[in-house]
Amino acid sequence: MLNDERKNRILEALNQKGRVLSQELVNDLKVSEDTIRRDLKDLAEAGLLKRVHGGALPVGKVTFQFSKREKESPAEKNTIARRAASFVKDRQVIFIDGGTTTAQVAAHLKPDLQATFITNCLPTAVRLSELPRLDVRVIGGHVTPDLLLTFGPQTIKEISSIQADLCLISMECLDLQYGATVSNYDDSLVKQAMIERSAESYVLAEGQKFNRVSPYKVADIEAIGTIVTDSSVDEKHLEAFRKSGASILIA
Repeated sequence: MLNDERKNRILEALNQKGRVLSQELVNDLKVSEDTIRRDLKDLAEAGLLKRVHGGALPVGKVTFQFSKREKESPAEKNTIARRAASFVKDRQVIFIDGGTTTAQVAAHLKPDLQATFITNCLPTAVRLSELPRLDVRVIGGHVTPDLLLTFGPQTIKEISSIQADLCLISMECLDLQYGATVSNYDDSLVKQAMIERSAESYVLAEGQKFNRVSPYKVADIEAIGTIVTDSSVDEKHLEAFRKSGASILIA
């Protein structure tokens, strides 16, 4: 088993059980105690879990209401959303997820655009529905009251039955070693499914989200398509990401 795969298995077990025990990981993953100890140390240093005697616990997760998150870095989000809107063409089928940056895309679409948007985000669906020629579809599932998103098996099933032309995805964190990550496990599954079922994918992320890590991995950097960010991103981060093969556009 590869190193990254093993660490992802540890994080999945942590999400499902609420804690992991070192000896159970040794038995389940069929590796040595030293290997598990190193893995837990690496994940703790990346801020993905909290080490305790005999195992690890989740890092305390803080979630914010959609309206509060939307007020963070509004200028950067607006700039990125405007650039993202330019990628959408008539008669396309587009996945758009539940980020507060993707929610602003609707304001920058052509008024006469004729396309189909599929989303798991209720506020985004409302904004898109104001454009008369758009076909807006909301993916079913369990609605989370704080995030105003649909999640769960039904959500993934519906996404998996669609082949989209492109997807527009918000991302919380981007890191060369740990990839594109988010703080909500169910959200990571939705983003994975949308990327897998789209011919093209664009990841929208402000400059401050580079070289940061959240608990749940969506994909490796080279597998997420094109990253659209703003001019605030550090030039040394851009250079490192581009050397790794990442495609990056500055809005």
